[in-house]
Amino acid sequence: MQTKTSMSDAAQPTRSRFRLASGPGLLVTAAFIGPGTVVTASRAGTEFGCSLLWTVLFAVIGTILLQSMAARLGILTGSGLSEAIRESLKNSPWLRPMLGLVVLAIGFGNAAYQTGNLTGAVVGVSSLFGGSAEAWTAVLGIVTTLIIATGRDRLLQRVLVCLVVMLSIAFLYTAATGLPSLDRVAAGLFVPRVTSDNLTLVLAMIGTTIVPYNLFLHASRSASTWKGVPKHDAIRHARWDTAISIALGGLVTAAILLTASGAFYDQGIRWNTPDQIAAGLRPTLGAVSGHAFAIGLFCAGLTSAVTAPLATAYAVCGCLGWPTKPSSKAFRAIAISVIAAGVTAAMMMQGSPVFTIVVAQVTNGMLLPIVAALMLVVIQKRTAASSLAMSPAGVYAAWTVVALVSLLGLWRVLAALGF
Repeated sequence: MQTKTSMSDAAQPTRSRFRLASGPGLLVTAAFIGPGTVVTASRAGTEFGCSLLWTVLFAVIGTILLQSMAARLGILTGSGLSEAIRESLKNSPWLRPMLGLVVLAIGFGNAAYQTGNLTGAVVGVSSLFGGSAEAWTAVLGIVTTLIIATGRDRLLQRVLVCLVVMLSIAFLYTAATGLPSLDRVAAGLFVPRVTSDNLTLVLAMIGTTIVPYNLFLHASRSASTWKGVPKHDAIRHARWDTAISIALGGLVTAAILLTASGAFYDQGIRWNTPDQIAAGLRPTLGAVSGHAFAIGLFCAGLTSAVTAPLATAYAVCGCLGWPTKPSSKAFRAIAISVIAAGVTAAMMMQGSPVFTIVVAQVTNGMLLPIVAALMLVVIQKRTAASSLAMSPAGVYAAWTVVALVSLLGLWRVLAALGF
């Protein structure tokens, strides 16, 4: 009996280390490194050089704060964010309005994301094989539906994420070999500049990194990943897992922006289609840069096109009290509805793919405060009595991020109305 106990005790550190290494942080990073990140960061670097680097730093800090709080909620309560919202408001007259608001925000926001995901994937696959954008959009919509309906999403995502990672490494190497002067980088990183000219791209850069549906995804995955681990250890592991993973994603985003800055802004060249971004990879990949970029953009788009509908289904089913199992009819119906909405919007918006993708990121940047503010209220209510609750400084910092993004969104709305 003593021997069994000792073996169990000895195995515990191994399990904890494994859980740390396989935390959901990288899943969150893979979810936001999609066509939106590639196109938006490239456009920011092309039009404004290094001056919007600060948006990457701001978005990374904000993402770490908010995702850490989502992970903490999942660990302390053992449930996802949707379930926590229902539990917190179960005796409140605000329950249905708030759940309806979340369903609307997540559903509409992810439909916008899905449009950008499909548009990016179509640009990649059509660059490789030719054909009309409408036909490829329909094909990818069918493929994505079949993947979700048959439950083959996890294996496909692992393969595609590996290809996206290789493209990210190429961007990192290219940015490192052609890094602008340190004073330009420092000025762009630490001196925020927001004007009416760059406001749309500022919101898009934030919206492509701080993704509302990732809050639901992270809370649910954290609850299951660290189930059975002492809460103190689980939170410590989740903190490092989140910080390292998101920081790596921010580094890739910054590398894409810097690559575009050197290849286009510094040369006085403008681009109108995403496949032109491949020119920035030519110093690293040479003649194959066009094909490599097309494959990477396709993989990033298809990976995100699978993740977004699944995350929407988890969030919406949790809010409505429906089963959150991917095999349930309601779950699949919601996921497929998001795909259908994305396919329809992608076909209707037959203008510039860049415009479509950036609009998707701006939409999510404006919807973010709604979901984030509700999450913060729920987290404070559900974890306030715990000694492991987020520190007051962390809570204030998270509210500051939400307030600043809200102000930027309000400014964008007023500008659109002509004020």
